[in-house]
Amino acid sequence: MIENTKKAIEKARAAGIPVIHTIMNIRLEVLPDMGLWKTAKHMEFATTKPEKREFEFGIVEEFTPQPEDIVVIKYNTLDAFHNTDLDQILKGLKCDTLLLTGVATNLCFEITFRSAFNRGYKCVVLSDCTASINEEFQKFAVEGIFPMFGEVCTVDELEIVS
Repeated sequence: MIENTKKAIEKARAAGIPVIHTIMNIRLEVLPDMGLWKTAKHMEFATTKPEKREFEFGIVEEFTPQPEDIVVIKYNTLDAFHNTDLDQILKGLKCDTLLLTGVATNLCFEITFRSAFNRGYKCVVLSDCTASINEEFQKFAVEGIFPMFGEVCTVDELEIVS
């Protein structure tokens, strides 16, 4: 997944397509004690602000943002559009199509994908640039969910038309 995503980022940059990274921050003290958040609240995170019990999921070193890249931070949400300026950024870029990569295919990724679809974006999932906690969840999302709302291809199948 990492090598394929590096290839996708290189293809996008070569075509002049903006690269947008999302980072998830968790403020544990304000989360409800239920579901996924209950599990997160009881995990031991290496926090940058232990007094606030705040944790930031970083960007994989191989994807280190370049100066021209955009970084969007989401707080206590799985959806990269919820309470962020991602939609405004995309509208400002006059973007109508998203090439999506990422982890937690059946969680953050799928929720953001559905949210993009609901906002009218054309969505292309790069299936070999996503990962989930197990093969069953990955397969269900890639073969069952994503084709209903967008296109699915591999990074090698991706053809970028300028």
